[in-house]
Amino acid sequence: MDIRAILLIGGLDAETPGSTERFGSIPLACLDVLGITVEERMVRRLQHFGVTLCSVVCDAPRETDRFTQCSVLDSRMQHLHETGEHFWQIAEQTFQSCVEDGAELIIVHRVGSYVEVDYEEMIQHHLDRRSAVTRAVDSEKADLDVFVLSASARTDAVELLQSRLKHIRRESEPFQVSGYVNRLQKAADLRRVAMDGLLGRNGVVPHGTEVKPGIWYGPSARVHRKARVVAPAYIGAHAKIRASALITRGTAIERHAEVDCGTVVENATVLPFSCLGAGLDAMHCVVGFRRLAHLVRDVEVEIHDGKLVGMIPLSAVSRLAGSTAALFGFLPRELYRGLRASVRRKQIAKSADPTDEAEPSPANPVLEGSPSDSEPTEFPSNLAVVRRYGDH
Repeated sequence: MDIRAILLIGGLDAETPGSTERFGSIPLACLDVLGITVEERMVRRLQHFGVTLCSVVCDAPRETDRFTQCSVLDSRMQHLHETGEHFWQIAEQTFQSCVEDGAELIIVHRVGSYVEVDYEEMIQHHLDRRSAVTRAVDSEKADLDVFVLSASARTDAVELLQSRLKHIRRESEPFQVSGYVNRLQKAADLRRVAMDGLLGRNGVVPHGTEVKPGIWYGPSARVHRKARVVAPAYIGAHAKIRASALITRGTAIERHAEVDCGTVVENATVLPFSCLGAGLDAMHCVVGFRRLAHLVRDVEVEIHDGKLVGMIPLSAVSRLAGSTAALFGFLPRELYRGLRASVRRKQIAKSADPTDEAEPSPANPVLEGSPSDSEPTEFPSNLAVVRRYGDH
């Protein structure tokens, strides 16, 4: 049987009350959860259940493609960008294309909700009852925006898509989903999907290797030997955790993200290509793309200071150039410090030489323990302070 799928990301009315299902301008479904976007996880799940082709219609701005990632698992997979009324028109045209290409059943899923549907059971339910359209509901009989449509029921499909999945022409017995359901309405919901994945409460498996019980590292993740990672936690591909940083309590550091020296990240998600500055406390939040959503206070703010929340260059060439520039800026400083320390040691050794008859001037006595002229009397500006939390 030829079964195809259409994933709809976004498509909400501007006046729809409640959440926008976004972080800034980016749909939550396009963001990483433990190394892989929600969108790609849904595509993989559909293919696992034998869907031959999946098309994605997304209303995210095209410029956000730089920040998000969905590997093309099927060379025939379509990924379309549309907004407003055109979004649903393209969804309807995609359905018609599937029918014309010989599909017998089409799964329509608006993400929206992250739902772990047993599509095999849902399709069997649809066939047994000879329905034109079968909708999925949760344990409380609330709609999940997941539908199975028969290719022969074109009129029903057109009415469903034109009504933005609100009306079904011929009602049938709904299919109740027994698997994991998360509405993905706010950043807190995205955070909960990641935490549930780390705790094994859903099918979201961290993309990487479990280096210690409850701690996963993605490919080429780099953690400084003086940094601490406390389970459960996830460090994504090419992420960097610098010295004296603390990652704890279900934190997810996504791909190419960086946490600077002395920063504590607790019960938080750091989104891809985002950088947290030194000496910060990032707790109970989703942070990235120069924004921070606090989960306890339920507020989202934009941060303009790049020293607090910055962005990592997106291209590999830019990242390499930045690393090279940092290296050439670091080496001269270290050489100068080493030379200065060598001169200082020679001066101390000379002053301690018993053959040296020179004595300190009574007018300027050198007191034991007093700072010399070359030693700072205040803490240096780049000092990182490490904090301890609980028993960690």
